[in-house]
Amino acid sequence: MSRLLILSAGAILALASVASAAPAMQPLKISKECSQYTGQTPSFCTITESNLAAIPAGTKILYYGPVTGSSLFGSSTTVIAVGNGDTAVGYCVTYDTASPMQGTCAFHAGSGTLAGFQAVVKVTVDDKQIYHWDGGYLLGADEAAK
Repeated sequence: MSRLLILSAGAILALASVASAAPAMQPLKISKECSQYTGQTPSFCTITESNLAAIPAGTKILYYGPVTGSSLFGSSTTVIAVGNGDTAVGYCVTYDTASPMQGTCAFHAGSGTLAGFQAVVKVTVDDKQIYHWDGGYLLGADEAAK
């Protein structure tokens, strides 16, 4: 019986150390304007500010649907297209008729300078129609593989 307790305690400690070894996400803050967003596939917005050098101002965020033209909500595969093969892929869902508007985007893969990119952000919009992504990210193939 005592051997079983010792083995169980050892397994719990091993799992706890694996869970604590997860890499810490870094803060991500991005602002974008969507004056050229049409609701067609793809539609895009343009980043105006970013605290991540790998995703500079001027970067396009492309939305591929399936739902890009609804006035109620958006549901879309999303690509951050920096250029020269530097991209990140994820999915965004927004509740556009909520007061205030709200949403979430999660990114799970990247290429080029965004290799290993993972992020989860909360989406909001201000009274000037500037959209804000606030959350956290991991960057780099080594970090994503941990």
